[in-house]
Amino acid sequence: MILEKGYGQDYLFDFHEGKIKNGLGIGIDLDNHLLFKKGQMVMFLGMDNVGKTSWILWYYLCLSLKYDLKFCIWSGENRPGQQKRDLIQMLTGMKFKSIFKGDIIKLLNRIDNNFMFINNALQYNHKDLLKIFKNSGADACLIDPFTGVNHDRKINQWERNYLFCNDIREHCNKTGQTIYINTHPQTEAARRVYPLDNELAGHVQPPKKSDIEGGNSFSNRCDDYVIIHRLILHQELWSKTQIHVVKIKDQETGGKCTFYDKPLLFEYNRGLGFVSDKDALEGFRIPCKNDLDELMKDQKVPDNFYDTEKQEEWK
Repeated sequence: MILEKGYGQDYLFDFHEGKIKNGLGIGIDLDNHLLFKKGQMVMFLGMDNVGKTSWILWYYLCLSLKYDLKFCIWSGENRPGQQKRDLIQMLTGMKFKSIFKGDIIKLLNRIDNNFMFINNALQYNHKDLLKIFKNSGADACLIDPFTGVNHDRKINQWERNYLFCNDIREHCNKTGQTIYINTHPQTEAARRVYPLDNELAGHVQPPKKSDIEGGNSFSNRCDDYVIIHRLILHQELWSKTQIHVVKIKDQETGGKCTFYDKPLLFEYNRGLGFVSDKDALEGFRIPCKNDLDELMKDQKVPDNFYDTEKQEEWK
């Protein structure tokens, strides 16, 4: 169907008058490069074990606390309980086992208010997931990872990937939901290490956009594309997560690519919420009692209590 002449004039006038708003940021330098926008298809790419899912959950948590956005997550490689534990640690800024047990239900309810998790004990094809996403009413949804989806093996990979991408694009356009897809690179990318004359000699280099399993069909069809990398075997840099923004389709509404050798750096922060130029969760965290403090509130504290070895005895 050909659209009638003049179609789109409302958008053009709204954009000209500043009525089309920029995407949503989280109050840190990342906002110069990556913003949340409705109805987008966003790709994440990274090696195994670099913490892709952890960073994505942290990013979602920031958006949920600032804008009350809702997220629906299918994660075939991570248990929902583990992910809720990680979210609670980021929300409180405390290690989970040190949180007073009486606060756990309150914190769980807070997470459940903005995060929905799909049962990963079952297998789904992408059409199954899109139906669940639509019915969830979430603002954004995560497929993690793409290779965990139950794909149709009767057609070749190239055709299968384009059908997947086309269905994702149609879903985003019709529902306004933003779909994030977490992916891995092909094997060859994992063999690409820094050369001997580089200070990072022997460590795995960040994958390139074209290294994604399945080829360029994803980068061709997506709106935004982010590469997550970490030097997991480096003695000093292992906790530094690199964020390479390699595609922003609509830069007029905010965002731009990072330079190839200038990724954004995020400190892992012991799993308590990533920190870059500043802590995006500052002012949003929920204060909780420390379990040790609660245990000791009615008892006289011995002189040597704050000796960490003695704390276990007191527990």
